[in-house]
Amino acid sequence: MVQTRHFFAGSNSGKGFYSLFDNIIGSDAKRVYLLKGGPGTGKSSFMRYIASAVGEQGYDREFFFCSSDSGALDAVSFPKLGIALLDATAPHAIDAMLPGCRDQLIALGDFWSAKALEAKRDEIIKGGQIKQAHFAAAFRYFAAALAVEENIGARNREKRVKDNSVEQTREIVERIGPASSEHEGKTGKVRHLFASALTPEGYVSHIQSLVQDFSSVFVLQGGPGTGKGECLSTVLRHAQAAGYDVEAFHYPLDPLKLLHMIIPNAKIAVVSETSLEAMEELVGPRIQFGPDESKANAGDHKLWEELLQKGFGALLEAQSSHIHIEEYYAQAMDFTALDAYRDEILAEILS
Repeated sequence: MVQTRHFFAGSNSGKGFYSLFDNIIGSDAKRVYLLKGGPGTGKSSFMRYIASAVGEQGYDREFFFCSSDSGALDAVSFPKLGIALLDATAPHAIDAMLPGCRDQLIALGDFWSAKALEAKRDEIIKGGQIKQAHFAAAFRYFAAALAVEENIGARNREKRVKDNSVEQTREIVERIGPASSEHEGKTGKVRHLFASALTPEGYVSHIQSLVQDFSSVFVLQGGPGTGKGECLSTVLRHAQAAGYDVEAFHYPLDPLKLLHMIIPNAKIAVVSETSLEAMEELVGPRIQFGPDESKANAGDHKLWEELLQKGFGALLEAQSSHIHIEEYYAQAMDFTALDAYRDEILAEILS
């Protein structure tokens, strides 16, 4: 049965757009296709078509969605084939590190009419400026929401009588266990990605689908500053020391922090419940960190929610401007020729 997994490789955040595209596929990849082209030139459709066809051949797939449009794709990868296709344009521009022998450029600009785009030059420039202004506004709102959240976290840390994260982490560490004979002497690798993102559609998360068939799912509960982050870091280090490869998922609002981690080979997950996402449907032990301080932080939490909604609204405005620019590029594209080239790439991948 074909396995399909959903992620984000980047997210809008309180620190601007944050990219983890380097973790889409490992350094041992056989081929990486880098798609270059403007908005509306068919990059997402190109990747979706390839992924569908490769899946029909029985290969597992990983979809990486776009935080500026949660229904569009930023990348797809086929782990067993060692192949990935990436949208390599801004804000996650990527250059070929191993041109030809691994990385192949797919220039969608070869299929557009430069003359048609030149005729819309002023509209494209103006639309781009408006879009960037909306993104800048969104990032300011998210930065303000993060500052409020940090205030809540500081207040919660002050009220922690003692750091009991080690005690509360013991059950998880014991479930992972020591290194098995097959892992002995091996240090596990960590793959950093996002399972969720701040998007024009709001907060979008795929974590529950990623862990739906796991045998052990631990849900960490508690507000900012209550010790969930320390727990995740401790468990991650232990899993690595036990020889397990780990997928570490970062918090979209503050991408320097961990939000979830999973050990795919052991079917063990440790996920954080937040105000953005309750984990009510997940079955597994609940581990409470810190007392319930929601009433004491009610005013800040309301402000935090309002700032996030303002940020989502600004992203929606940016998306609207982006759609107008896409129309200019789409009208200038020769999609019939592009489809023929896409089929050549598909044949190359399947060969």
